[in-house]
Formats: sequence, structure tokens, C-alpha cells
Amino acid sequence: MTRIKSFAAPHKGLRNVISQFSLRLGYTDFSDPTPLHRLKALGEEMFTLLNDHVHTENEHTLKHLEQRAPGSSEHDRHDHERLEEIQQALEQQLIRFSGNESSDDIHAYYLSFSLFQSQYFEHIYEEETVTERLLQEHFTDEELIQHRIDIMQSIQFPVLLLWLKYIIPAQAGQESVAMLKAFKANAPAETFGLVLETIKKELVTDRYNSLLSHLS
Repeated sequence: MTRIKSFAAPHKGLRNVISQFSLRLGYTDFSDPTPLHRLKALGEEMFTLLNDHVHTENEHTLKHLEQRAPGSSEHDRHDHERLEEIQQALEQQLIRFSGNESSDDIHAYYLSFSLFQSQYFEHIYEEETVTERLLQEHFTDEELIQHRIDIMQSIQFPVLLLWLKYIIPAQAGQESVAMLKAFKANAPAETFGLVLETIKKELVTDRYNSLLSHLS
């Protein structure tokens, strides 16, 4: 029987935005203010989600797990502290870029981010292959669903909208339909309209129309 996977959706979203940032970072002309602004805007969204995610895991997912299985969250919390320090340094460095940096400075940042990306992807892989199993061992699907609901209710709408912007394109169609149907059932029509408007910009026409047809 397929069990609830607490990490799958947010981690797909994070892999999406991190990979987009890495690609854009590699080709951006820092001397041109417009593409540099676009890179910074994407970076701001990425770091917003990274910061929100570590808070969510520490204050919700790992907190619940620690109560059921004392000591089981220690490794992930240690990883969070280490990675959060790196990502905060990268975020501040991105903010300070003015367009006057040398090519060597830009490449050094690119390499630093690439190293962070590989370390972060390794971390979330471990969460999905180790911590996920612990959650499934110590909680029922009903409890895990309630955890998910509590998390979504705790997130401010602009940040939740940002999550959906990167999660929906990174998921299989049936996963996105299920997620959006649940959201639609509990959100005002205007709010759900904003979600669809945001998602439409991130999907090719065929994928968006297929998603829409399954929601109708």
C-alpha cells in the first residue's frame, strides 16, 4: 500500500527552484542590470522557500517525530544548522552583487552555490529515504495528513502561493490535481483563481489545459 510521503511535494518544489537558479546563475550577464535583477528576484524566491522549509521541518515535522521517537530528529536538525549557515551567506552575497564584480568573483559564487546545491540535494535525499520511513513507521496516514494540513494553515498565503508555483510544475499530473482539489475545497474562489493564474505562467499550454480539465 502506498503511504503518505511528507517530503515529496516540497522537495520537488525545492529541486525545481534550486535547479532554475543554478541554470540562470550560470548564464546571467552581471554587467547588465536587467538579467541581474531577474537572477536576484529568482534567488529571493528560492531563499524564501528554503528558509520557510527549514522552519517548517524543525517546528512541525521533526518536532512531531521527536515526540514519538526521541533522538530521531537530531541528524536532520544538525544538517539544517549547517546548511542554513551556508544558504544565509549565499543569500547575503547575492543581495550585495552590484554588477561590478569580476568574472572570477562571479565564478567563485557559482562554484559555491553548486557545492551548496549538491549538499542540499544529498540532505533531502536522505530525508526522503530515511526520515520519511521513520514518519511512516511512527504515524498513521491520517496523522500525516493532519500534519500536512497544519503546515499549510501555518504558512502565509504569499509564501504558499510561491510553494505552489514551484511544486505544481515539478509533480505528476495526478499529484497536482489532488493537491489543487484539496486547496480549492478550502479556499475562496478569488484565492484559487490567483493560484491558477500563477501556475499557468509556469506550465506549457498542454499541461495547464490538462490540469484544468481534471479540476473542472
